[in-house]
Amino acid sequence: MEETAQIRLAQAGDAAAWKGLFDAHYRKVFSLAYRFLGNRSDAEDVLQDTFVKAFRGLDGFDPSFAGGFAAWIGRIGANCSLDALRRKKPRETLSLEDNAVSDPSDGTFRTDPERETGNREIRARIEEALGGLTPKQRQIFTLRHYEGYTTREIAGMIELTEGSVKTHLFRAVGSLRKRLNRVLVEDRNEM
Repeated sequence: MEETAQIRLAQAGDAAAWKGLFDAHYRKVFSLAYRFLGNRSDAEDVLQDTFVKAFRGLDGFDPSFAGGFAAWIGRIGANCSLDALRRKKPRETLSLEDNAVSDPSDGTFRTDPERETGNREIRARIEEALGGLTPKQRQIFTLRHYEGYTTREIAGMIELTEGSVKTHLFRAVGSLRKRLNRVLVEDRNEM
């Protein structure tokens, strides 16, 4: 079923249509929330908040919204994530997923302890650098670089101009570069 028709049915109270919209978009919303908050429990709470707010506001959804339903629900999810991030005291850091080294010969996964330790250290430094960004910079950086949204989509999701999104993104990247370069220099000096 075309999504526009599904939205109209959901607006008319069709529970199956609403479930179809949920099924089509919940993974993206969960992933976004997880990237913001760094833990599954908080991400699940944001997922629930997002879809409750979306359900309550569904009658007001305009199918001509830039980016469609995906951008609209993403906007709600990003705002719920940002609200949850602001409420967290002390602010917890983003947790990036662990990567395993695969062994193609037997089709199983195994970890390389040395590589895993190195990856853990790198992730910790990235998490620390991300934690130093403002909530808005972190939100925009996450939406762009982890979730793959375009500048235009982000602007629509968080109600900023594209120019403002680009400015926040530029500052976030600059701040991350500066923080991570500082760490690199410190590491070289310790050797």
